[in-house]
Amino acid sequence: LGEHVAGILAGEVGLPVRDLILLADSGVLRLMPLPDDTRYTGGPLEDVALVYMSGVEAQIDIVEGRPMDETPAADRLPVWLHSDLAARLGAQIGDRYLLPTPGGDGQLPIEVAGYWQPTDPKSAYWLNDPNQTMVEKLLVRRPDYLAWVEPRLEVKVRTATWQVILDESRAVPAHARDYKTGFESAAAVIPRYLPDARLTAPTLSLEKFVGHQTALTTLLLGFNVPALGFLLYFLALTSAVIAYWQRRETSLLRSRGITRGSILNFTLLEACLLFVIGVPLGLLLGIGLARAMGYTESFLTFVTRPPLPVTLNGINLPLTVGTLAVVLIAKAWTVAASARATVVTQAREHARPTQGPFWYRAYLDLILIIPTIYAYQQFVRRGWLGALVKDRPQDLYQDPLLILVPGLFIISMALIAMRVFPLLMRLLDLLAAHQPWFPSYLALRQLGRQSHAYINPLLLVIVSLALGVYTLSLAASMDQWLADRVAYRVGADLSLRPFSESEARADNPAAGADWIPPIDEFKQLPGVAQAARVGRYVSVIHLPSGAVDGSFMAIDRIDFPLVANFRSDFARESLGSLMNRLALVPEGILVSQEFLTQNSLRIGDRLDLMVLVDAGLSVRSQFTVVGVFDYFPTVYPQEVTVVGNLEYINDFFGVTMPHRLWFRTAPGASAAQIVAAIPSTGVDAVEVQDTQAILAGEQAVMQRIGVFGTLSVSFLAAALMAALGLLTYSYASLHERLFQFSVLRAVGLHRREIVSQVGLEYAVLTAYGAIAGVVCGTLAARLFVPLFRMASGPETPLPPLIPIIAQDQIIPLAAAFAGGMIVLEILIISSAFYQRLFEALRLGHHG
Repeated sequence: LGEHVAGILAGEVGLPVRDLILLADSGVLRLMPLPDDTRYTGGPLEDVALVYMSGVEAQIDIVEGRPMDETPAADRLPVWLHSDLAARLGAQIGDRYLLPTPGGDGQLPIEVAGYWQPTDPKSAYWLNDPNQTMVEKLLVRRPDYLAWVEPRLEVKVRTATWQVILDESRAVPAHARDYKTGFESAAAVIPRYLPDARLTAPTLSLEKFVGHQTALTTLLLGFNVPALGFLLYFLALTSAVIAYWQRRETSLLRSRGITRGSILNFTLLEACLLFVIGVPLGLLLGIGLARAMGYTESFLTFVTRPPLPVTLNGINLPLTVGTLAVVLIAKAWTVAASARATVVTQAREHARPTQGPFWYRAYLDLILIIPTIYAYQQFVRRGWLGALVKDRPQDLYQDPLLILVPGLFIISMALIAMRVFPLLMRLLDLLAAHQPWFPSYLALRQLGRQSHAYINPLLLVIVSLALGVYTLSLAASMDQWLADRVAYRVGADLSLRPFSESEARADNPAAGADWIPPIDEFKQLPGVAQAARVGRYVSVIHLPSGAVDGSFMAIDRIDFPLVANFRSDFARESLGSLMNRLALVPEGILVSQEFLTQNSLRIGDRLDLMVLVDAGLSVRSQFTVVGVFDYFPTVYPQEVTVVGNLEYINDFFGVTMPHRLWFRTAPGASAAQIVAAIPSTGVDAVEVQDTQAILAGEQAVMQRIGVFGTLSVSFLAAALMAALGLLTYSYASLHERLFQFSVLRAVGLHRREIVSQVGLEYAVLTAYGAIAGVVCGTLAARLFVPLFRMASGPETPLPPLIPIIAQDQIIPLAAAFAGGMIVLEILIISSAFYQRLFEALRLGHHG
């Protein structure tokens, strides 16, 4: 029967059974001493149960006594006691007791055969901690249970429990939702075979995990889908640059009679060899990057912690094959295009390009603006990334344009920048004739007349740098947003509730909370910069449409602005202005803009509120709406909250009402220092909320590590793609232009003049790419970063995310990239001059 149950569970969940454990429990029996046992005064000693567990011998250590072998029992039932129970009873090996069996056959004689302790209390074998749940269980062997226990009990087995341990080593986190569904299906199927059976499964833990997994997967998809598109574009563009570099060799092969099909076959064979070498190396690199991401604390910030376990179960084979297919198609497409040209047409095209890239001729950049604007409007209408997912992350694919819109925007802006680039270069070409310095004349002529040749690599630089700027800004914004969310949740640097044990234990506690010391005493504590009282009471708002349950937040309008974490975008007025409104009207309240709009209210309207401030104490009065906020610290849309004067509540009852204390810590002080000093005021601190401690805990959660690890890797990959793309093009361009440089050198130009020409060319290219990339990335960050909020629940996370454009990091990084690329280009060209100039001049033009 147990194997049948295990088979059903394994089949529904989809994981094999690793172990099956049967626990047979006799039910509660009263342990009685022998009548002549003088150690006890008579009466029951303990409520115990006789238990058989399959395989328990391998999971326990016999502290004293004989092992649980198959030696048959003699005249008494041998039992093994938990060592804690033996100590409580003062039992010795060989002691004898009686177990009355109600409804059965008289009394069951037992004998202590040994004491035991669990070998590993945390082992998966134990359903719960055996040192807590198994102390009153007397272990017996299976033959003894059948021979001694069952014949004496009316109910042979009170509880039969099968603990099915599935092979979690075969579990794939991506299938967690399927496992949860499988457990739920098993809970419906098993009772058909076992009436009244109850399945205890980890569905709640799985549901929580699925919630976090959905949030994290959605966020990572939002980050990585555009990045994956950029990666594919990088691979395709690199293939195009290499094909462009090899176009003379290709045209020579075609002129010697090699067919296009043969050239494509060579290309496919070359690609397959590269795949065979590159895929294993890529997997190893991916594992290394995943492990390195485990040390991430924030963006490009790493700390030492235990290594992150990495598995290959998450490899997406369709995505991997699709990526290789895109690379293969891009390579074959560019080679096929090059194979159409002859030596003559290739030389003519090299001398003066007759056409630009396909997207340039088809005005693809201008066409892309339309879907980009549409997708952005739809994204803004949804509000945030989490709203795109109804049940699972795959919901994003129902409208994939929405998660691609940041990438579409960056690509569209980059293409527009590249459409402007040839126009600017032609302007420089016109200025070249007025240049007195010959290297600058040559550089400007080259840029003006060969501008189309620079479009592909420069486009890659712009897109990659824009992605890097966008990623950097997104990381900085999310880092700050985490701090803002924690500050919004707590309300101040430190929040706590005063507590008096004597008041709590009083038979007739006094109404109110006059036992709380005045706020000035708390302001004098070490580490306190400011302190304020904040009450939170249950309220009922009586509206013409009906009563609405809510909350009344009572604040001290003078001290509250000094401690509250209040951002300027929380309301259309400053916090000081809102406090002034409360000062003018003692019964005044602040309400949310959403509540005001939904109920067609205006400033000055009066609301009927009942506020329950303490046990048996409430006030029902007319309150006046004096101000409006969009967001307020600790206020969430799940509950209607109004903000009013604490002094009005206290004056109404003539006593101080219960309240919390909010603190602003002094520079260099810690919340723990303040909490430790609270007892000196005569009260204790409970329900403590420390903003910095909560923030430190949030920064260590695995979801955040995954997000910021991904952002760090994406940023580094973007910078690497930009550098590799430009260097690949530079090397190919150098191969073509080496003969030209040799001629210039032969007619009298110095090496430094040629190097200056090349340096000036790449200075203009890199500067244009860096500026355009920074502008595109900055615009993308301002538009899309506020939409990339994510939470594990369905509610909108508060407060809103404010995009942070990290100019202090972006400008130095862009300058460093531009300077580094120029230096590398000059080093490459200088090295080539010293090694291959005479060879190029002797062999002739290879372009």
